[in-house]
Amino acid sequence: MHPMLNIAIRAIRRGGNIIVQNYDTQKFIKEDIDKKKIFIKNIMYKTYRIINEVIYKSYPNHVILNKNTDFIKNENNTLWIINELDGKNNFIKNFPHFCISIAVVIKNNTEISVIYDPIRNDLFTAVKGQGSQLNGYRIRCTNINSLNYTTVAVNLPLKNYEQSLSYLDIYKKLLSCGISLRCTGSTVLDLAYVASGRIDCLFDFNPKPINLIAGKLQAREAGCLTSNFTENSNDRNDHTSNLTSSPKFIRLITEKIRQYYSFKN
Repeated sequence: MHPMLNIAIRAIRRGGNIIVQNYDTQKFIKEDIDKKKIFIKNIMYKTYRIINEVIYKSYPNHVILNKNTDFIKNENNTLWIINELDGKNNFIKNFPHFCISIAVVIKNNTEISVIYDPIRNDLFTAVKGQGSQLNGYRIRCTNINSLNYTTVAVNLPLKNYEQSLSYLDIYKKLLSCGISLRCTGSTVLDLAYVASGRIDCLFDFNPKPINLIAGKLQAREAGCLTSNFTENSNDRNDHTSNLTSSPKFIRLITEKIRQYYSFKN
């Protein structure tokens, strides 16, 4: 096992313990919104801190970034990018679909990815050039020849109502093709699910580049491509594409929706 992957797994499991220990505690907060905000902020801080401690103990000279930090291109330093809780609203609502992720970037290339669902104890790992795994077993994205009876996860631009409405024609077209849509609330976990074949595709209309670095490597190493609906991309530094799926699925779905996507160009 890659030594940095081993440390990433150790760190993310320690962080997952913090999440699980506090998952049921929030029930006592009831409906006090302000207290919930303070509670979740404290949990995320504790999770980030424990992950930091594990990493720094082994790699004190590496740089550790939070998901809210601007991505820094640096040829000289190894970067650890931590998303201590993707799916915060799900956690607050006691909806058990969220995850922690760690990505290791070396010389501006994402080399290692770990995504951990602490509730299901699902550990997704990937090393560049060595494939993706779920709980130690190799995973691949789905290999399908039809859009019918497929499942697509959607990350909507919730803060932009008008932009959301502009996608209605696309949604209608997808539904007419027999596609089942899901909006899960955890885009990073969606990417892990695409990599493992649990979901056939991810539409991300609201990409946040630094948040998705870990998930993109997982998907890529499982055989997925990324696309902006007009062309495919294998660029390892492309974190802004809107579509992630198997090559066949990308080709099929792009043919269906390209005419509706012209408004974005």
